[in-house]
Parts: sequence; structure tokens; C-alpha cells
Amino acid sequence: MRRLLLALGALAAAGAVHAQAQEFGYKDWAGACDNTRHCEIVGYQREEAELPVTLMLARDAGGSAPVQAWLMALSGDGEAANLSIRAGNVVIQGINGVLKPEQIARLLPALKKADTASVTDGKQQWELSLAGLNAALLKMDDLQGRVDTATALARPGSKPASSVPSALPAPLLRAAPVAATRASDAALLPKLLKALPANDCQDGPGADASLRHQVVRLTGRQVLLFVECVRGAYQSSYALWLANDKPPYAPQVLPLPLPGGERDDAPMEPEFNRGVLHTYGKGRGIGDCGDATEWLWTADGFQLLSATRAPMCRGMPGGGFPLRLWTARR
Repeated sequence: MRRLLLALGALAAAGAVHAQAQEFGYKDWAGACDNTRHCEIVGYQREEAELPVTLMLARDAGGSAPVQAWLMALSGDGEAANLSIRAGNVVIQGINGVLKPEQIARLLPALKKADTASVTDGKQQWELSLAGLNAALLKMDDLQGRVDTATALARPGSKPASSVPSALPAPLLRAAPVAATRASDAALLPKLLKALPANDCQDGPGADASLRHQVVRLTGRQVLLFVECVRGAYQSSYALWLANDKPPYAPQVLPLPLPGGERDDAPMEPEFNRGVLHTYGKGRGIGDCGDATEWLWTADGFQLLSATRAPMCRGMPGGGFPLRLWTARR
């Protein structure tokens, strides 16, 4: 029995390690694997190039999981349609977002041998950089336990597909009901602000600013307080507090878990709607890179629901295809 318990403990510890989101990047390619071992890599044009283009490759865990691919290019008129991509002597035509399995099977070997891939809609041409692609594929294989197996994309071997670890289950979250807003909730704001202990954003974004503090009701007794802390050129960071709606208000800083086990102490532009708290932090003003995170209101407080990141600022709105860091079921 003792040996069995030790073995189960070791397996649990191993699963916990692999359940953490992991990110990586090589030259013009970035990647991430989430808490289920689902992995994605995304590449762009060279940093000095003007026309934005991006390709994403994604794969679930497990020996039988196929590779999925998406292609996007932007022109002055918006997202281009009916794209063709050339890598070496291989040309794939008629792409509108998603690539078909047979197209991926033809294209991927050619991408691994080339330095760039040419993308066109018949009017304009984009150059997708492939610098870092092979390293990103190898890292994705490594994090999914595929290296030296028949399913590996970068370094296949003789090990069978059955040796590839299966996907981990996404956490199941149960939403808690959210109480309706009361007419008296707005009057709570000055009282709650006065009840706050000394904190890092006590002075707010400045005396001349029109403050964007807010009170949101969660339950019949508890509210969520949004306190604007720092206002930048295109976004603000906030402190969030849980408080009682009657004295003693007893405000407590809201802990918001992140995929890597850290806490978000300064969420950017938070919004609460239908039981979900959403934040989005731009990497720069045009919003071509940044982080989006969601937490679900549950009986155990706010639990991490989803997290994505667009790590490279290459001119594609929203990063084009942001990388998935965390997913949960509800």
C-alpha cells in the first residue's frame, strides 16, 4: 500500500508540473503549451518588414492528434482572402484562414527546409519568416513528449505513437450566481474607498483625472471594487478589492491566479460581465500584442477560466492568432 501511495504521489506531482503553462520563442516564432498539453506556435514577417502576415500551427496532446494550421495576411483594405503560400517548390492555393489536412501535409515539410515563405492574394505579396520555426517545432515536440516518436514534427524516431503522453483534462469550473445590481450600490463607492487600507495606488492616476472607479455586486452581501491605479497613454491598471456591502466593509485585495502560478496584482482594463471577469493588457497602443485573461466567479471565488498571449508586436491586430496558455471547462 505504501508503495502504491508513493507511486500515485509521484504521478500527481508529475502531472502538476506538466499542467503549468510554458512559453518559448525563437527568432520570428513564438510558442506556448497550456495546462492540457495543447501546444501552439506562431510565426510572422521579419521585424523590419511592413506588411503583416502570420501562420499558426497547433496540436493537441496524444499520439493521434493532427496538426492544425491557420494563415492570415493584412493589406491596406483589411484581412486578405484567397491566399496562396509558396515554400520552395510547394505551392498551396485558395487559403481562407484554415488549411486543410492534406495542405498541411504538403506544406510543413517544405516550410522546414526554407528560410522564408511567400504569401500572395494575387495583388500583394507578403514574406513569412521561417527563422526559428524548426526550433519552435522541436520545443513543441519536447513539451508534448513526442521527440524520437513516429509523431514528432522536428525529430521523429522509432518510438510508437502510443508512447506519447495523453492530454491532461481541463479543470471543470462551476459558475456561481451573480446578484442583481441594486440602486444603492453606486452610493457604496465613496464609503468603500474611504475604508481601503494604505495601498500602492492610493493616489490614483492623478488629481486632474476623471477617476474610473466602480462597484459591481457579486452576492447579496459582497461587492467587487475596481480602483484605477495608473493611467497610461492607452490603458489603465487597476486594483480589485472584495468588500462587504455594509459596515464593516473589510475590503480585501482580490487574488487573481495566472497560468504560471503567479497572481495578477495590477489587471489592465478589467471588465465584469455575466459572472466573468475579463482583462486585456496591450503591449503597445495599436494592440498588436498583449495578454487576455478571464476568471469565472465561483463558490470558491474567481477561478482562472482562460488566458492567451500575443507575445510579438508585428503589426497584426490582437497578434493575429494569440497563443493559448490556459483553458478550463464550465
